[in-house]
Amino acid sequence: MGNPYAQQIQGAVHPFTGLFDALTFMDTNGATLPSLALSWTNDGANTWTFKLRRDVKFVNGEPFNAASVVAMIEWLQQPASARFFYAAEVKNIATVRAQGDDTVIFVTRVPDVILPKRLSLLQLVPPALWAQMGPEAFSQKPRGTGAYVIETWGRDKGTFALEAQPGAWRPALHVNRIEYRVLPDQAARVQALKTGQVDIAYNIGFEDFDDLKADGIDVHVNAVATTTSLALPNMQKNSPLADVRVRQAMNYAVDRAAIAATIMRDTVKPTSHGIEPGVFGYNPAIAPYPYDPAKARALLAQAGFAKGLKLKANVLTQGTPDIAAVFQQVAQDLASVGITLGLNNVQGTDWVQMWSSGDWRGADLISSSWNGATYMDAGRAVESYTCAKANPFFCAPEVEKIFAQSNVEFDVKKREAQLQQALAMLHDLAPALYLFPQTEIIATSPKVKNIVYRGRYVDWTQIDVAQ
Repeated sequence: MGNPYAQQIQGAVHPFTGLFDALTFMDTNGATLPSLALSWTNDGANTWTFKLRRDVKFVNGEPFNAASVVAMIEWLQQPASARFFYAAEVKNIATVRAQGDDTVIFVTRVPDVILPKRLSLLQLVPPALWAQMGPEAFSQKPRGTGAYVIETWGRDKGTFALEAQPGAWRPALHVNRIEYRVLPDQAARVQALKTGQVDIAYNIGFEDFDDLKADGIDVHVNAVATTTSLALPNMQKNSPLADVRVRQAMNYAVDRAAIAATIMRDTVKPTSHGIEPGVFGYNPAIAPYPYDPAKARALLAQAGFAKGLKLKANVLTQGTPDIAAVFQQVAQDLASVGITLGLNNVQGTDWVQMWSSGDWRGADLISSSWNGATYMDAGRAVESYTCAKANPFFCAPEVEKIFAQSNVEFDVKKREAQLQQALAMLHDLAPALYLFPQTEIIATSPKVKNIVYRGRYVDWTQIDVAQ
């Protein structure tokens, strides 16, 4: 619902982007840009000073100021708040204090080179209202500094609406009301758009492109800096995947270029190392594993699997267009070199439990994402593929030493070189079967104008609809 600390914003049309603002935001090129904070400086390894925007109010009338930032950080650091997603992001903050109304000073326990990026997830809420209502009641009627407000989620109707609020610091320029209709079926979303029931449809499939364009409907494909892959563990000694040659063979066995052309309509290119262009630390010198089934068979033979092997995979197929078809083609390519991959589709909640706990429920591998989009920083995105992950599935001590050094290196060029070196080493260790950047497909009627992104999200304040 409307608790911004209990979840990470997913999807370009998420309503939170109209309700809340953070101190900073990340653009699609990885730059950290001002939002509620105008500027920030690193004053020594452990100290950051943020200058805030003045004369901003929450939509309930409370002032946004340094005290409101401090209040929410301190609330997130309470033991009772540990269950919320964002609480983990502020554990390293030793102290936070207000200096006047427009200055916040953060002191971290250990150096945190990505604190300005980390604070791009801290969606600010009015502290007095939050304290009065509590998280559960607040989530029903959330209030922020955004241009819009939600009065009801309309769960019984399957619809809810954003209503523009006058006086917002980043006001809605054209559209005063945005109504969301929850249509889980892809065909239903396409039909609603074609018949004029909706103006925008989110997450349509690649196969719908020609049909929609023939009706004059615009299709926007946005590649997200998050890489879809299949995680390949190396910590189970009795597993074939503990052998790097098997993991590399799986990468050589998949014809990514053919999948991109036939299923994904050439809208994306195969990823090379789990980090996408625009994410800090991306290494352009790393090439994707080439399609080489002969080499895949040779590596399998060297590893003792000349007669092939059988593996099971739990895969999440929700949310990403046509990803089920991608996984099926991957399985076919693997079968051609002797690897039988059984695919088991799992629900989102089950996948989260498996990923977090490390218990993959009998599967040898699991679908996974290199989430570079959150901070646009490779140092954070690769943590899940090292021993830094809670309940890890892959460890590479020689690589992790370099990543650890990068976490406390404030020289930008040195840090970038460290990340690129570590990513090259990790690529060769093949902790995943690398696939493609995730895509978000938005289709709009011809009367919808000015689709503008603020970072990876549609900026509802800019959008216009011709009458």
